Amino acid sequence: MDYIFIDKTIKTSIYKQIASSISKMIDTGKLTYNDKLPTEKEICEVFGVSQTAVKMAYQQLIDQHKIKRIKGKGTFVTNRETYHQEFPNIYAFEADQENECQDILFDCINDEYMTQRMLKMDKNESFYVIHRLIKSKKNPLVYQHVYLPEKFYPKLKKNYPYKDGLFSLIQETYHHRIHHIQNTFSPALASSAEAQLLNILSGEAIYLIRSQIFDDNQHIIGYIVNYFPGEFSSFEVTVHAKP
Repeated sequence: MDYIFIDKTIKTSIYKQIASSISKMIDTGKLTYNDKLPTEKEICEVFGVSQTAVKMAYQQLIDQHKIKRIKGKGTFVTNRETYHQEFPNIYAFEADQENECQDILFDCINDEYMTQRMLKMDKNESFYVIHRLIKSKKNPLVYQHVYLPEKFYPKLKKNYPYKDGLFSLIQETYHHRIHHIQNTFSPALASSAEAQLLNILSGEAIYLIRSQIFDDNQHIIGYIVNYFPGEFSSFEVTVHAKP
């Protein structure tokens, strides 16, 4: 609460001073997403101001999409941009050089039936597993599970070479031509682990988007499971009606 400053000797409204103090801390990054703010009662007790003034300050910040209230839990900073994209172009973030990609797991396995089924692989065929966290302006944009059949990516190593993301690895490093990508979409609730990685609360809504990547021979050369934070992701779907 030490980031709030109120000067009762000036004409500026108390609620504007409270809102301005908090807004400044958010804009400078000293308060970040999911930081909990003091209650209205706590601010009233410390500064000797009316609850109406605090309510007005918080409402102004809510209207500016800088904070949010969660019933029974409190008031939190929510200054994250929303990733908005047309559904067929959900991987546009791969080409954004400002986004930061962090690999958090690399493995090669051959005993996961459901993944082998999605990749249309025979039993005991091996595939690589890569878990990636992609951030935009320090905030998690998407958490990914990437599955690549070993037979299409021989000698793939942890520090695999790519310049512009996963699709650069597929097309430029291993020279596969992507014919099309088949996406499926479903809503879900974040597990505690997914919530921690996406910097959201456990049980909050997420978008689960699964993608099968096909080459010209209709081989599945990759399978990706994307976890997008629901509050900060939106996708457009165009429906074409048949005449």
